[in-house]
Amino acid sequence: MKIALSILSLLVIIYTILCFINIMLTWIPGSKFTKFGRFISSICDPYMNLFSNRGWFRIRNLDFSPVISIGLLSILSSILGGISGSVKVTFGSILAMILSMVQSILSFVLGMLFLLMLIRWIVLLVNHGQTNSNSIWYQIDSFLTNISRKISGIIARKYLSYQTSLLISWITLLLVLIVSSQLLRILMGLCLKIPF
Repeated sequence: MKIALSILSLLVIIYTILCFINIMLTWIPGSKFTKFGRFISSICDPYMNLFSNRGWFRIRNLDFSPVISIGLLSILSSILGGISGSVKVTFGSILAMILSMVQSILSFVLGMLFLLMLIRWIVLLVNHGQTNSNSIWYQIDSFLTNISRKISGIIARKYLSYQTSLLISWITLLLVLIVSSQLLRILMGLCLKIPF
């Protein structure tokens, strides 16, 4: 049974790598139309389309469905690998593995947003708040403005400048990352104590 789970875990890892290659091919114009691109698409698109057709994973021009689809494959691979490698499989150990993967995905998404806000705040500081409408920062601002205004609106009920709301959002995300990491570690420890 453990050998079968190890092989299944390996197959999920290989499929995850193929899906990642499929995502990278979309970044290179015309590569999806090559023989290799069509082959990878035929294997990965049925799974990836389960997530890309959902509106929940899209925020303006940014589509997070590839991150979610890869993340779920990673969770499945970790669960299968953990079950095949552990001596005793319990409900609690499976829950702890799922929480560990949730922590990884949450840390990645919030960490990327955290870094993006920090970099944008620094660029605004250096450029004295000026943004060229043709620059990539203009596109990033269209994404970050709504998020930073919502986060800073929870803390300060008054209107704040974009730079100030970015700073408040950045600090808030840092605190959320620290607190959520600690809470998930405590929950994982509790899950591992479940006797069944």
